[in-house]
Amino acid sequence: MPLFMDYHNVPGITIEFAKKAHLEDLAVQDKYRVKYHQFWVNEEAGLVFCLMEGPDMESCVSTHREANGVEVCNIIEVDGGMYSAFMAYGQSLDSDIVMKSPGQADSGFRFILTLDIISLTSLKEDINFDELKFPDKPGEKANDLIGRYQGRILQQLKNDCLIASFYTPESAVQAAIAIKNEFCHQIINNKNKGWNISFKMGISVGQPVTEEEDQLFEKAIEQSYRLCKIADPGEIMTSVLVGKLSVFCDQEIENHTVKVINEAEQDFLDQLFKIVEGNYPDNEFNVELLSREIGMSRPHLYRKLRTITGLSPVAFIRDLRLGKALSLIKQRKKNITEIALDVGMNNPSYFAKCFQNKYGILPSQIAI
Repeated sequence: MPLFMDYHNVPGITIEFAKKAHLEDLAVQDKYRVKYHQFWVNEEAGLVFCLMEGPDMESCVSTHREANGVEVCNIIEVDGGMYSAFMAYGQSLDSDIVMKSPGQADSGFRFILTLDIISLTSLKEDINFDELKFPDKPGEKANDLIGRYQGRILQQLKNDCLIASFYTPESAVQAAIAIKNEFCHQIINNKNKGWNISFKMGISVGQPVTEEEDQLFEKAIEQSYRLCKIADPGEIMTSVLVGKLSVFCDQEIENHTVKVINEAEQDFLDQLFKIVEGNYPDNEFNVELLSREIGMSRPHLYRKLRTITGLSPVAFIRDLRLGKALSLIKQRKKNITEIALDVGMNNPSYFAKCFQNKYGILPSQIAI
């Protein structure tokens, strides 16, 4: 049967209450052909996450409803491989509650690291498509360092980035710092041996299921990717919550090893990305429309975006369009003119100029 995970918002939840509710679920699960496996309790946040098998989502929800009346905020179907990558870290069980250590429940929260590596190509006529792929040597080194800090690679290439999951904030930040130090060393000493690159990273924290998600940790992965995209070259960008969850991480933030954005800035960026990503195919979408949709004057939008990302609104929109264009080029499904139109840049000459300025090569010179 399919595997599902749901989540419940239960303010004031305690371990004992969760155990009692779980026993009530077990008492009626056979009626709906559901099998509950284990669950995670976050007492501080008032959240519970349940893992179960069942014929369909409604059967799982009906089990909760009849057993104890605890409302399901959302339920998603879970791929077994993704579940293992995110959630299975050899924890113990106490009455089916996943425990981080004796007496301490696993909150279910995980830490997501996104690493973006760009090959700095030289402008030449015979450049091969492979030169714009995720570079081999840096990629292999990153894989090794992520594994050294108990990270799991989730997807080698999502939006041309490497994405990994970590059990603790310390391991995520330590892995990022190790990658940064190693990459900086290699760039200085082996620039002409596969290390002519630029890189940046983003780290987020999130719960396995939220109200709007259809996939496991979808929101946390998205936030990590966005933090990575607004980071400067060679920079590690993280949300303020990562620092709050770890003394070590907080110290690295204070030492400026890691750059942090606060919750208000995170909310602003989430709104900004959502608007731009929903409109960039429209060639008429511009800063004026962005300013109107986000509810800010153009000068206010410029100052706020510049402070957080170092980019102007025009550059922010253009960079998202070019990033999408590069992904489309790598898919090899459309020609350059079609791709330019797809990302809202209907002037081929301007598109080519912007692409060359960002990636060091004309899009027409990529051998596909």
